[in-house]
Amino acid sequence: MRKSKKKAFWKPVALGFGVVYVLIMGLATWLVKEKFTEDYARRFQEAASYVTGRISDKELAMEEEGWSSEESRRHFYQSEANDCLWRIGSDELQISVGFYDREGHLLARTRNEVGGGHVTYGGSKIREMASYSLDEYLSAREIEELAGYIWEEACLASPEFPGKYRFSIRISPDEKEELWELYVQEITWTEEKDMGEERYEDPLRGGYHSIETNVMVDYETGEETGESKVFYETDSRIVWQWTNPSVDARTMKNGIVSNTYAGLPYLNAYTGSLKSWKRWNSSSYLQDFPDYEEFSWEGVMNEPPLVIDSDGFWYRGNYKLQVGMIGDPFCYTIIRMESLPWLEAVKYMKYVYLAGLVMTLACMVKIIRAFRKTYEKQAALEETRRDFTNAMAHELKTPLAVIRNFAENLMEHTMEEKREYYLTQIIGQTEEMDRLVEKMIEVSKLDSQELVLGEEPVSLGELFQEQAARFEPMIQEKGIWVEMETEEDFLVKGGREYLEKAVWNLLCNAVDYNVAEGRIKVRTEKDRCVIENTGTTMTGEDMEHAFDLFYSGDKSRNRKERHMGMGLFLTKKILGLHNLELTLENMDDGVRAVIRRR
Repeated sequence: MRKSKKKAFWKPVALGFGVVYVLIMGLATWLVKEKFTEDYARRFQEAASYVTGRISDKELAMEEEGWSSEESRRHFYQSEANDCLWRIGSDELQISVGFYDREGHLLARTRNEVGGGHVTYGGSKIREMASYSLDEYLSAREIEELAGYIWEEACLASPEFPGKYRFSIRISPDEKEELWELYVQEITWTEEKDMGEERYEDPLRGGYHSIETNVMVDYETGEETGESKVFYETDSRIVWQWTNPSVDARTMKNGIVSNTYAGLPYLNAYTGSLKSWKRWNSSSYLQDFPDYEEFSWEGVMNEPPLVIDSDGFWYRGNYKLQVGMIGDPFCYTIIRMESLPWLEAVKYMKYVYLAGLVMTLACMVKIIRAFRKTYEKQAALEETRRDFTNAMAHELKTPLAVIRNFAENLMEHTMEEKREYYLTQIIGQTEEMDRLVEKMIEVSKLDSQELVLGEEPVSLGELFQEQAARFEPMIQEKGIWVEMETEEDFLVKGGREYLEKAVWNLLCNAVDYNVAEGRIKVRTEKDRCVIENTGTTMTGEDMEHAFDLFYSGDKSRNRKERHMGMGLFLTKKILGLHNLELTLENMDDGVRAVIRRR
């Protein structure tokens, strides 16, 4: 039963610390989450202002240049829907942009695409290239495979070395510009300038290709730190390919192959990662830009309020803005934002969690140890009291039985000539019980939490000399030789009265258990006091139980009735309260008691 209690007492402490840790960390995370939410709202507002300003400026330039056909505008909006993410997007705050005409029809939106720029062949520009939505041509698995190559190329990008992969497309030769094939080539480069007759021509695009890398610049000083290098293409292999299943092989040969740009949102080493793109790509909120044919754009201003559409875990919002001149906008735009402030707060707080956990565990262990010490102290006290009660009952049983027996004899008026003997024995037994009660009171005082020992420095050497003088009659009667040797005085701060009792008990044992013509030697040092006496050595059982309450051994109990087995118990307890340790050990011709500081 006692064992189960010992195991269970730490559980409520651990549970309490766990609850406190979770509450504190939860509150701290919530506060950090709120800070992230405010920051996201501000950044989103800045992003919206940037998009509208950027589009308006470019629209005005297009108007002045007369480049305002419906197809050119659509291409322009589509390129801007992806390009603006380089400035306003981030790994934590993901954004999608949708452009609408005045009737609410979707013109362009942020998407997975390839194309844009110019159609090139053999190093020459042929015409402007349309961009193609990968979602309309490739499956989800194929797009994810392509994303892996794009991300690897982004991670390896360096101004000192040309890219590892080249992305090319094959499109139809007509103005429809249908997407027929998509390639990923792994290119081998060299710095050798003179390739001789072994010049390598790209099997897809034809021609002999070279790339001049950028000069390295120290951004702090603005000085060039290296030289530009020219790399020559020496080999290539197609590592990934997609072919439009609706185009036959004969028709495919007539297509135009051109290098291209693969634009997957957040798939770059600056504002995102492959994980970021996957999160963006799987978000229905950022992908869903339906037509708003019946939607009224009336009231949409240049700086409308942010509309929050959050579910508690995801933080979402959107702006509906007009682009262009007030009253005569070129188009409307919807900018959507999605973020995970809770997730970002947890990532931000990870070291705080760890530090808090370590501190919590340290405090918990310390408290549990303190509780365990208190528990063990209480358990030991309870066990001592129980043993004390049992021993007292056992010790009182004998004198009480003797008193009862003699009292019954007196009541029966038998053997009147022994009346005085009976009364003497009864008085003697009551005196024995009185001494026992006095010892009980001493033990009770030592166990009291209100016990004050004092700070008086007490010399153990002087105490032994004083108490030895009280034993002078008994010492002379036995012919015991007493020697006091002081190498250095042993000073102890505490209660003199209690230390006198401890010294008295030790000398009492040294005298009582000594032999005729024996010796007692007391030697004091700075941190140790040794008491040696001749006599019978202690058995293993006596040595093991010497400090137990009411244990005196059979021999001592037969030799001296007044030894109740409490002397060494009280002595060890008194010395323990003074931060001293008492040990017993056998010598060749007797017993040695050693007192030392802990």
